[in-house]
Amino acid sequence: MDQYEAYLTTLSLPALLDEPGALQTQAHHLTSSLTSLTHTSYPTFLSLHQTTSALSNSLSSFSSSLSDLISTSLPALQEATAAWNTRTTDVLRERSKARLVLDQHDKIKDLLDIPIFIDSCVRNGYFQEALALSNHVSAMASRPGAPPIIASVHAEVEAAIAQMLIVLLGTLNEPGRKLPALWKAVNFLRKMEAFGRGKDKPQHVIPGCLASDEASSEELLALAFLSGRLACLATALEPAARDIHRLTHSTAASSPTGDESPVINTSQLSERDKEDIARYLKKYIDVWREGAYDILTQYSTIFLEQQPQQSHPTSPTQLPRSPTHQRRSSTQPISSPQLSPPTAVPSLLPLLSPHLLSHLLPLLKSTLPLLSLPLLPSLLTQLTYCATAFTRVGLDFRGLIGSLVSTAVASAVRQGLYDIEPLLSHEKPKVSRFSSEKKPSEWLVTVSAMESPPAPAQAQTPSHIPPQMLAAYPPLARYTNALLGVLNALRLFAPLGIMHELVGLFDAALRTAGEELVEYLRGFVENGKEDGDRESRVSRAVGEAYFKVLVPFVRRALAEGVYGVEIAKLGEAGGEGEETLRSVGEEWEKVITA
Repeated sequence: MDQYEAYLTTLSLPALLDEPGALQTQAHHLTSSLTSLTHTSYPTFLSLHQTTSALSNSLSSFSSSLSDLISTSLPALQEATAAWNTRTTDVLRERSKARLVLDQHDKIKDLLDIPIFIDSCVRNGYFQEALALSNHVSAMASRPGAPPIIASVHAEVEAAIAQMLIVLLGTLNEPGRKLPALWKAVNFLRKMEAFGRGKDKPQHVIPGCLASDEASSEELLALAFLSGRLACLATALEPAARDIHRLTHSTAASSPTGDESPVINTSQLSERDKEDIARYLKKYIDVWREGAYDILTQYSTIFLEQQPQQSHPTSPTQLPRSPTHQRRSSTQPISSPQLSPPTAVPSLLPLLSPHLLSHLLPLLKSTLPLLSLPLLPSLLTQLTYCATAFTRVGLDFRGLIGSLVSTAVASAVRQGLYDIEPLLSHEKPKVSRFSSEKKPSEWLVTVSAMESPPAPAQAQTPSHIPPQMLAAYPPLARYTNALLGVLNALRLFAPLGIMHELVGLFDAALRTAGEELVEYLRGFVENGKEDGDRESRVSRAVGEAYFKVLVPFVRRALAEGVYGVEIAKLGEAGGEGEETLRSVGEEWEKVITA
């Protein structure tokens, strides 16, 4: 309207006067146009009216729906969204953890496989790798804020390392193990500090062998080593010892202990049993020699030769390499920076040596006296070789062997004299050496020498050749041969220290036989009976042959033939036995001179 008014002001007066007519003309024109439009387009107007009504209804419905959405649905949606967020937070957190685990799957698997790897290494003897893995896990577990899985893996690793400790200790107790395997086991035990005293471990005291009252880990390790190897030695000795005990148990159990017990025991053993005992004893000595020598050399090499090797702590470790290390490059030496050098350990050899000998000497002391003389030389040779071999490692027990063998020889000689068959009696063995039911001429002398029995010769025969005249007296010849059998067995090895004791034993045996002979011949010499001159003559000849030929020859055979000592230089070696033998001879002189 303002624009039209501004337009009118611009017109001139004539134009302004003509303006109402123009306006009326335009109005008629518009009215006719509208009328024409109404007649021609009325369906459109009707449709437009209907559409406008429908739009109004739709807008009203949309307005009410929108109001409901704003007032009711949106708050409910907001609450549902908040509840969903609350419910999905834990799930998302678990999914995040699962995603992290999935991303670190290889590393976690390697970590969880460490206990299995350690167990496999322990079972296959790769202890170096097992310790390396254990140190790796221990380093991870010692870090601040380590996850719980590390603690769990560390616990499993500790269990596997405990099993490794059991395996290594079992190696020390395993028979047949040689120095390299034992060296490896001991060095790994050192590295593991298996005997180190911790906060919860008590102090150990080893009396008599330590400089202080407190035992170090190296000393405890040495004791564990010796305990294991000694147990293996005892196990190896058990079969032979059991066989010896089986053969000697009955006699040992039934006989009292004492100087004469070997005689009683030996009399209950057959020659086959003695040979079996000797064979088992040889086997026992061989097993003991090998086992004891191995223990001494292994202990000396592992524990006593360590100190000079510790002067180069930066050098590669001297632990034996496992097969895995041998397959790896030799340009990468295995260093052990965490393995401290072994502390100086006092030598346990002063305690070990008597303990080793305690497995041998008591058995020898109880068994050697049970053997006969022919079985002793081979055992003496074996024991001498054994004792000489041990002198190289500082264990010289040859002096002890000498005393044991001397005692055994004396016992064997005593038993040999005791076991001599009663050659002078055929009817009453072991009761009387002479028979009182026969006359001397019937059995003490040969038929050819009955009328003129040979007299003792003035010249002495050599100490190793029996007098020929004794052949005329068969019982005396058999008795002489039996005594010479004992002397021949003794000749192979005659201990000088028991020479006087052996002289006394032979004097006692000769005295006993002489007393029986005198008692038997006394009646034939003193009593005059029918045909008494011949019996008296034979009795005198037999007595003279015994006391002047047999007795001196046997004593010379022992002194000169066995020991190479003149009989005159023995002096009072026989002691009481020689005195009683001399008294029996004097009694015989009284009988023949009465």
